[in-house]
Amino acid sequence: MRGFFVACAMAISVIAASSAHAQQCDNQQQPSPQTRTKAGMSLQNATTSQINVLWADFEGVLTHYTTLQPKQTAAFDSYVGHIWYLEAFTPEGAVCLGPIRPAQVNTTCKMRIELDSQGFLYEQQACKVE
Repeated sequence: MRGFFVACAMAISVIAASSAHAQQCDNQQQPSPQTRTKAGMSLQNATTSQINVLWADFEGVLTHYTTLQPKQTAAFDSYVGHIWYLEAFTPEGAVCLGPIRPAQVNTTCKMRIELDSQGFLYEQQACKVE
């Protein structure tokens, strides 16, 4: 029963590898707002591919933050509204997911990321994924 409630508490979404997502992330994006309201990020790579974690800086330039190895989880500090992207390179090509924003004050945006032939699959909690 507990698992049912946990599943209900997490939003489950599917992003297809449409022409907008079946490529590398564009280097120029909307800039992150210059907020100082703390939030966190926790990303779990449940794939067999490396995933680059990219932050859109205050000028909108994507900056490499870290690389998640397959089956690796990383947690780090962020701020509400800061903009993040995930980029994976698979045998089928590059896949981009984002923007992703921590959505709640003093809360951690948690994502479990998978890939299939359609693109990214993810479960998220306290994140805004566009």
